[in-house]
Amino acid sequence: MQKGFTLIELMIVVAIIGILAAIAIPAYQDYITRAQVSEAVALGGGLKSPLAEYGADKNAWPTKLVAPTVTPTTGQLNATLVGKYAQVTDTITGTYPVGQVTVTMKTGKASTASKNVLTYSTNNGGSAWACGNTTVDGYTGTKTTIDAKYLPNACKP
Repeated sequence: MQKGFTLIELMIVVAIIGILAAIAIPAYQDYITRAQVSEAVALGGGLKSPLAEYGADKNAWPTKLVAPTVTPTTGQLNATLVGKYAQVTDTITGTYPVGQVTVTMKTGKASTASKNVLTYSTNNGGSAWACGNTTVDGYTGTKTTIDAKYLPNACKP
């Protein structure tokens, strides 16, 4: 009497592993992309308080955001602008109290040319910020082009 697996049994196991891999690989790639987008969310979110404070103090947005290693001059504000996957635009668009911070994905799956922008928007001098295309205090953020499936729940419309 011979013991072991038959060829059919081994092929069934290989087929099951193939099916599981076909499902798991795309899910894992989406997971990685969401993690990369979370860096953009953290970079933009880290600017909310300093910008609100600057705006309240000067009644204007800073003219330029500069790296932490640079000594800021008049109208400039130090900020972390570059991460591994994302980069903050060094200017705030809008006229105080309305403003928008733009974070662009520079590498990874979410860095596709037409779908790589995350914005933080405010219309009240930074008291409340809308992440992505969400609505906060009656104000809806705009211009976020990253697919909603990659955004955290706080930034989904």
